[in-house]
Amino acid sequence: MPFSFAHISDVHVGAFRQPALQKLVLDAFVTAMDVCIERRVDFIVIGGDLFDSNIPNMALANQAVRKMKEVRDRGIPIYVVYGSHDFSPTQTSVVDMLESAGLFRNVSKGVLVDGKLELEVFRDEKTGAKLCGISGRRLGIEADAFASLDRGLLERMTGFRIFVFHGSVVELAPDIMKAGSVPLSDFPRGFSYYAGGHLHDRTLEQRPDMVVAYPGALFAGGDYQDLEKSAKGMARGFFVVSCGDKVEKVDFVPVKVCDWQLVECDVSSKTSVQARDLLLELARETEVSGRVVLFRVSGEMTAGRTSDIDFIEIRRILKERGAVETLLNYNKLSSKEYAVQSPVSDNPAQIEEKLFRERIATTKFQQKRLVGEQGVTTSKAVLRVLRDARKDDEVKDDYDSRLLRGVVNALDADEVFE
Repeated sequence: MPFSFAHISDVHVGAFRQPALQKLVLDAFVTAMDVCIERRVDFIVIGGDLFDSNIPNMALANQAVRKMKEVRDRGIPIYVVYGSHDFSPTQTSVVDMLESAGLFRNVSKGVLVDGKLELEVFRDEKTGAKLCGISGRRLGIEADAFASLDRGLLERMTGFRIFVFHGSVVELAPDIMKAGSVPLSDFPRGFSYYAGGHLHDRTLEQRPDMVVAYPGALFAGGDYQDLEKSAKGMARGFFVVSCGDKVEKVDFVPVKVCDWQLVECDVSSKTSVQARDLLLELARETEVSGRVVLFRVSGEMTAGRTSDIDFIEIRRILKERGAVETLLNYNKLSSKEYAVQSPVSDNPAQIEEKLFRERIATTKFQQKRLVGEQGVTTSKAVLRVLRDARKDDEVKDDYDSRLLRGVVNALDADEVFE
């Protein structure tokens, strides 16, 4: 019988630290769920990274859970796999808790039998579609699962089959993500649809023998580059797949929850004063009301310090003029007068000290412990703390707490955070 399903991925609920962007992530997810209800899809597949961490902000997760419960209560089941963000090898993930509560089903389960990974196959009651898959892991460890996969067992199955996975495919991944990618030859053959997650750019590969699809990030995965691509016109959304005995049609459904404004300014050949005046002028004249504003500044100034530019003031102006949120990117801004030269020493300690001294000289601090030679000493003390390795018998929370206490002590919190 004809049926349809939605394929969503990389929602990243809980991504970003800015409340406005956190809300937009949720808005995108709620919108996608509403479209699924309106289109009466038979089920929903989520290809990993539903959440931005295995234990996300509970207030944000709660809102997403309420919407998924509404979808489930309307008779639309949800099938998921872990993503590289919401998977944890040592702790219970929110995905585990929500599956235990019956909100959705994790279809990436299997057992090793004589060194071969035998995946459990789940059957959707209404449509008869069969689903199984492999979850994402940190650093591409899922490649090991593919290498041990009992493909023959899966290839002997009949009926409409969906293979859900979270990871990059060699043939489709950008060069920067080739490492840890899995070739299509490692996938079981004969499946009707391969529902991918992890790649944040939309990709649809329709071959005579297979349909491999990545809907891309639903909003953005906490990455400035994702946001910039959206600001430059890349549509975000998900797929709705129409099926019979095979895939008949894959529709991309755009999800737009905000307007954008990208400001790019190259201040090469300008002094820091000239650059500051130009950027303040752009902040006062660019149309930003009701938009997420991305402000990218680059170039090597001829004189002055990068800290002469008051980015806090730029952000304040944009907020007063109605910007929903402003993200400033000035990683590629430098000054010829205060350029950091490449270290010439082979001694790591001397290289670190030289880099700390040069960077501190170009940055404004109000705290005395972060200025001059005292700042170098403090920076080195913090670095020593961060280098301390996790002990074999130490759980992650204890390790994190120990590092935090060490950093606070190195910074002398009473003075630095007053």
